[in-house]
Amino acid sequence: MKYLYDKIFEIKFFNKLRELPVLSKLLTYEFILYALFGVGTTLVNLTTFYLCDKALGNTSFADFQLFSHRILITMEDVSTLIAWIVSVLFAFVVNKIWVFESRSWKISVALRELFSFVGTRIVSFLVFELLGFMLVRNFLLNYNVFESDVVTKWVAKFSIAVFVILFNYIMSKLFIFKKEDEADNES
Repeated sequence: MKYLYDKIFEIKFFNKLRELPVLSKLLTYEFILYALFGVGTTLVNLTTFYLCDKALGNTSFADFQLFSHRILITMEDVSTLIAWIVSVLFAFVVNKIWVFESRSWKISVALRELFSFVGTRIVSFLVFELLGFMLVRNFLLNYNVFESDVVTKWVAKFSIAVFVILFNYIMSKLFIFKKEDEADNES
């Protein structure tokens, strides 16, 4: 992977892009890997959601009013939960091993990383995947933005994915996968 990254930036155009102040921070090897695995994690999430959605259907099991808007809780929300669990497990492995290159498998380090990773993913799940998905989906449904409920569901899902990726990168970079020397300085 590093070889491909190096080869791409041997091309003058891409090397010049990397020299731009705004892009110099984004076009790092770590960020590009995170973006690629973020897309992979999103695909795992969407594929799992699709498979669960097909298997479970769209039965509503809660229907209530909130601030004069109809709120449905359906099997789609259960599919969202299952997709989240599978994608978090995938993301932890690829982020630990390849993106942030956290090499320590000492039980204390690995558990701290796992619990921190899962904890921040729980926050992003509650804020974005559950609340955000339901709010965006219900907003789109209440205002008849799209003719099809299927289009509405997928527009909501893809919209939320952008925020999930950004939030999770920031949390992983700043708090979860610290390099050994950074972690030692804090102890």
